[in-house]
Amino acid sequence: MSLLKRARIKKNMRKWIIISVILISTASLFFFANPGKSRLKSYYSGDAISFNNQVYISSTNTGRLEIFRLQADKLDRLASAQPYNARFNSYGDFYDAIFNIEGNHLYVYAVSNYTLYKYELNDTKLTLIAENKNTYWEWYNRVAKFGDDIVTISAKGIKVFSPNLEVIVAHDFNNTAAPYNLSGTNPRFYLSVDEANNALFVYDREAREVVATIPLNFKHDKGNRRAYQDIHGNIFVVDDYYAKKFNVAGKLLASYPHLDFQGFDISGNDHSEYVYFSNGVGVVKLDKNMKEVDYAWTGNMGTNAGWAMGIKSIYNNGDKLVIFNNTSILVLDDKLNKIAAVLASEETDKFASENLFLKLDKSRAAVNSEIMITGGGYFPYEDLNITFGKEKYSTKTDINGRFSKIITVPQLKTGGYDIKVSGLESTLHYSISFQVE
Repeated sequence: MSLLKRARIKKNMRKWIIISVILISTASLFFFANPGKSRLKSYYSGDAISFNNQVYISSTNTGRLEIFRLQADKLDRLASAQPYNARFNSYGDFYDAIFNIEGNHLYVYAVSNYTLYKYELNDTKLTLIAENKNTYWEWYNRVAKFGDDIVTISAKGIKVFSPNLEVIVAHDFNNTAAPYNLSGTNPRFYLSVDEANNALFVYDREAREVVATIPLNFKHDKGNRRAYQDIHGNIFVVDDYYAKKFNVAGKLLASYPHLDFQGFDISGNDHSEYVYFSNGVGVVKLDKNMKEVDYAWTGNMGTNAGWAMGIKSIYNNGDKLVIFNNTSILVLDDKLNKIAAVLASEETDKFASENLFLKLDKSRAAVNSEIMITGGGYFPYEDLNITFGKEKYSTKTDINGRFSKIITVPQLKTGGYDIKVSGLESTLHYSISFQVE
């Protein structure tokens, strides 16, 4: 049998395998979308980082900021948070979040509406460090790390922020139809995959202008499509027909024909000689010359109805590939074998069922006296911190978000003080005055 005939047979076999995967995935998607069933959250984008030799993953696709950590062969959910509006005593949604390492500390930046938030992640504790709400009605669609910079993306363009959340510089470069499709892995250039114009735009932040327009070919209108630029300046992007490699001037250096499915993300890292791209049915591993090294179908790898969209390649004792796979988040090794997965859950977000309130059985007492504090308006079964002077007490709410706790008046001088009660998960807090006799 000739080599050409063998190649054709192999290609046809792969084609039938892919069709089978699609049929299974489509049937699974129909099952999950059945109105009689509980609706599942969908993971399609997020961020990942290696910090202190551990892999951390974040996503805001559920409206909450969710953070996971890879532990052996499973993904543990470390934290979950929503932005709280004290003025209206209500919760909003986060739209995007990214990790950043600063001085051996791991931080998480997140955006909601007009506000940029900065959290510190210390083991399993997520602490709000700072927030900056703009006063000029700029709605943040995304937060990202372009080169070494923390940036926000909106219809007004890109703003670069300092670690103190101060605006340093702004760039009039955006993608109003698909803000997800902006990227900036190289410190100098910003990239925009524009489906409407079938092009990749290259923006030089030093020249402050578009320096190249690279033709692409899309048959699908919308998708999460980010380009990747490596430390050598090579640009990698996938459209609906090819994965392609260009130089900054837009010259095509190499290409790889994929399976005519929708091209989504392509990702690499500074320590690896490989890039990875997603096209719904799975992921493909290529070398930097755009030669296929490996591939994996992800339709049923984490759970049924998998559909590979956002991907992030990080280096952690070899490449680790994080895939936002619709009904799960997957972590694969450099051989594209599954390490771990976390499944999408039913939409049962916690919420406070009433306004915050606190009550005391007495409003004044002497040092060492016992007083009872009661309250409500927190999350069900939430851990609370009670602060009275330098003393701290802990308690937990019931199913209705209410609590009661007997505490002792600490060693304080005569006078008025506040007793503060804070929810660890909801970040809700409320205070009541007390007079020490």
